[in-house]
Amino acid sequence: MLGAGHIGIWMGRREEKAVISACKRHIEKIFSIVNRFKQFVDAYCDGNVEAAKQTAIEITTLEREADEIKESIIDELMESSLHPMDQDEIIRLILTADDIAAHLKSATRKMTYAHTSDVPEPIKNGLKDMVNSLIDEMVALIQTIKALEKNKGEVTAKAEITERIEEKIDDMRVDLLAKILDWGDVAEHVRDFVMVKEAVENIESASDKMEDTADVLRAIAILRGKK
Repeated sequence: MLGAGHIGIWMGRREEKAVISACKRHIEKIFSIVNRFKQFVDAYCDGNVEAAKQTAIEITTLEREADEIKESIIDELMESSLHPMDQDEIIRLILTADDIAAHLKSATRKMTYAHTSDVPEPIKNGLKDMVNSLIDEMVALIQTIKALEKNKGEVTAKAEITERIEEKIDDMRVDLLAKILDWGDVAEHVRDFVMVKEAVENIESASDKMEDTADVLRAIAILRGKK
C-alpha cells in the first residue's frame, strides 16, 4: 500500500484542493448574481429604470464569468486523476448551481421588456417579497456549504432549511401568479404581464436549483459520512 506521503497521493490531494477552490469561486460568483438580482428587482419595482438597466448589464457579465469558471473546472477535471465518483459529484454541483444564475439572468432580461410603470403595486410588492425569500434561501445554502466544510454533521439539518424556504417561495409564486393573471385581464400591453409572469417562473426555478444544490451537498456529506 502507498503511504500517506507518497507523491501520487500528495499530487491527488493538491489536485483536489485546486478543483474545490475553483468550485468555491464558482458558487461565490453565483451568490453575487443573486445579490445583484435583488438590487435589480428593487430598482425595477421602485421605478429606477436606469439603475435597473445598469444592474441587468452587471448580472449578464457575472453570469458570463461564472460560465467561464464552470468551463475551466470541467476542462481541469477532464485532465485530472481524481476518482470518477469525485468528478461526478463536482460536475453535478457546478452544473446545478450554474442553473441558479441562468434562471436569474433570464428573469432579468424578461423584466426589462415589461414597463415597470404599468406593473401594479401589489405585484411589485410580491416580486420584492419573493426575492427577499430567495436571499434567505441563499443564506441557508451558504450555511449548508459551511457545515460541509466544518465537518460537524450539520449538513442535512442546514439543507432542510433551504428546502423549507423553497416550499415557501413556491407558495408565493402561486399567489403572485394569480394576481398577475388578474392583471392580464385588464393590462394595456400583453407583453408586460406575460414577461413578468415568465420572470416569476424563473425566480421560482432559481429557488428550485438552490434546493437541488443543497441536495447535492447533502449527498456528498452522506457519502463522506459527514451528514
